[in-house]
Amino acid sequence: MTNLSSQLDFLPKKIFKPESRCIKCAVSSICLPSGLSKQELEELESIINSSQLIDKNKQLFTFGEKFHSLFVVHSGMFKTTVVEENGKERIIGFHLPGEIMGLDGIHEEMYQSSVTALTMSSYCKIPFDGLLEVAEDYPIIQKNLIKIMSKEIFSCKKNHIDIGSKAKLALFLRTLSQRFEARGYSSTEFFLPISQRDIASYLGMAEETLSRIFKKLQKLEAVKLKKHTLTILDKQLLAEISES
Repeated sequence: MTNLSSQLDFLPKKIFKPESRCIKCAVSSICLPSGLSKQELEELESIINSSQLIDKNKQLFTFGEKFHSLFVVHSGMFKTTVVEENGKERIIGFHLPGEIMGLDGIHEEMYQSSVTALTMSSYCKIPFDGLLEVAEDYPIIQKNLIKIMSKEIFSCKKNHIDIGSKAKLALFLRTLSQRFEARGYSSTEFFLPISQRDIASYLGMAEETLSRIFKKLQKLEAVKLKKHTLTILDKQLLAEISES
């Protein structure tokens, strides 16, 4: 596992032996379909605008903007927000390296949310028309796109399960831990560039409630939070709380 200092920049644990730019990327195993031939990979890579930088707090796209591309996190972290009927902004997702953003724009051909960089980050841009053309010739790419959409739907349903506030926070931290581990980072200590206000918005609770629950979890010695460093002290206890 990478140490914490590496995680501050979400640096990859390992560099893949390359045949092309995408396969060199440390998160290619997450965002690329498995089993691509060299030709399929080259076709897909030909439409991707890879590794573009974006400053912290800058928006990648905004609600109402005409849909044109999907975006893959290359490094850093992003958040997705929507504006509810009462005019309040609500966070509906946090995105780590290898995850795809902008899927909600496909149906209406207009982005249904806004995406903002939480840190200095980088991303790859995939023009959707180009992706459809490649997918027509290569069914494995088409199949993977459908799988990604299905996973997104499942994730949305999972985030709306009706559980108590303490279980909800524990599940959020546990899921984050698993997502970091899948990218080669430590699952027990990681950099978390998300404010408590943003976490509270995502979980649908008051910031004061979130702060109180964090203190309870720390008192139980399940987790420790110091500035933006989260340490999971007891994985089993956190799992039990998330399932209670």
